[in-house]
Amino acid sequence: MVLASAPDRRAAAQVENVPVSNQVYEFLDRLGVRGILPLYSNTMIPLSRATVAGLLLEAGAKRDDLSDAEIGYLEKFKREFARELDRGNEVVSSAGLFNGASPGDLSSDREKYLYFYTDSAASLYLEFLGSLEHRMGKGDSHGSPHATFETHGFRARGTIRGKVGYFAQVANGTLFGNREFALSDPRLRSSVKFNELNSPYFDFAEAYIRADLSWFNVEFGREFYRLGTGYSGRLIFSDDGPATDFLKLDARYGAVRYIFVHGAILRESVPVSGPFVRLNDPAHKYYALHRLEFSAFGILNAGFSEMVIYERPSPEFAYLNPFLFLKSAEHSLRDRDNTLLGLDLELYPRPGTKLYGSLLVDDVDFSKLGTGWWGNEFGWQGGAVVSNVAGVNDLDAVVEYTRIEPYVYSHRTAGNAYTNGDFSLGHHLAPNSDEWLIQVVLRPSSRWRCVAGFRRTRHGENYRDGSGAIVNVGGDVLLGHRDADPPTARFLAGLRVEMTSLEAGLRFEPVTNLMVFGSYEYRRSTFGMGGGAASDHFYIVKTLLEF
Repeated sequence: MVLASAPDRRAAAQVENVPVSNQVYEFLDRLGVRGILPLYSNTMIPLSRATVAGLLLEAGAKRDDLSDAEIGYLEKFKREFARELDRGNEVVSSAGLFNGASPGDLSSDREKYLYFYTDSAASLYLEFLGSLEHRMGKGDSHGSPHATFETHGFRARGTIRGKVGYFAQVANGTLFGNREFALSDPRLRSSVKFNELNSPYFDFAEAYIRADLSWFNVEFGREFYRLGTGYSGRLIFSDDGPATDFLKLDARYGAVRYIFVHGAILRESVPVSGPFVRLNDPAHKYYALHRLEFSAFGILNAGFSEMVIYERPSPEFAYLNPFLFLKSAEHSLRDRDNTLLGLDLELYPRPGTKLYGSLLVDDVDFSKLGTGWWGNEFGWQGGAVVSNVAGVNDLDAVVEYTRIEPYVYSHRTAGNAYTNGDFSLGHHLAPNSDEWLIQVVLRPSSRWRCVAGFRRTRHGENYRDGSGAIVNVGGDVLLGHRDADPPTARFLAGLRVEMTSLEAGLRFEPVTNLMVFGSYEYRRSTFGMGGGAASDHFYIVKTLLEF
């Protein structure tokens, strides 16, 4: 959780959120593990700029405990959040192309914008977003494909009278190269224009308005957010698919926080069969989320979440109630919707170590526990993070295991899967899968980030028998249990697919707001039932500009 004692700087506060892709979350998470920011949590992000600035102030008060690299990151983020930290220093820390920036400013470490305007009542920050990415593969699965992506767009954000924040971002792009290979990128697969309309162009958009009412705030719009403790992926809510449209209420009192979200998501692109026929158009797909989180004993963060996925011609009033227990409401509505429960914990036994875990309960019948009944559907994830491994400053390690049982995220009613379009709202693993992740990250300075990792993934896929019929072992999020399917489900049954991968990546930021990325992955896959094996190499080089 974010400490309630973080300094309140509402006179200069920017109440719009910090996007989930911002580097600052990784920095704050490391300081949380190190004990510099006790009980800080990345479990549910984004956070507001005012909240992040308060945490940076708290970190700055412990500057003597920071490494040289951490001090470099702190100074970098102090420039980025200059308005929230020290309005008098904002002009010194920022440069705007249309604010009279000099050529020297463009190659400096000042925070850069196309244009920015601030006064005592309002602010506006306008940025150009651009990237150029090249992907290349070589191996048994794809041959030697190439794909290049160009994207360009704009971001506008600001705050009015310290109470109302706004944010809008749009990006368009073009693919040059192998289309099938490009679709290995989940963001491109989530673009309807690119994927379903078979266009070489793709686009993404986010926008919201957020009102900060002291201990209580309200947000309406479209935005990415993450919920869960994992580093390989979030078990409860991820950003692998499209951004969702939602209304969010967020209340905090002391160490307790309560969140209500009601949102609209996409139906599956291809209807699937089930024991119940899905509603005809104009039915729409929605979700609701309730979450309670708190900190205790100075070493523990805990959170409880409940979610429901449903289809209706219009939003269900019972699910618009921010205080009604969703499972009971679902029962009263004739037990036709998909409800899930989530529990997550973070434990800090000593500075430099974090233990964490998440449990997702998709469905359960306690009388049938241990029988192998298909309807006892659980997903769980656990791991540990250690900072300054083996006494090496700025070197962190993560060990994590994720397991998703058969039929988790799917649903017996067609259309009620825990998905946004064809993408799981939760972890990227399909049902009937598990994964080990071992990862080390070195940040020798604020300009460099180096990462190396090992993954071992297993999955039991659905397959077709000799007659061509699908044998359902619970391995597809879009295909729930059918009446004719076996009443028991064995973990990893079906077509066994196993993958081992070695990964390495590098991020270099020579100048503030200009970043260069490079990554390499070796992947070895084996396929059961005589499917053989495949070895592949993947390379990515990307340049990102936010100005």
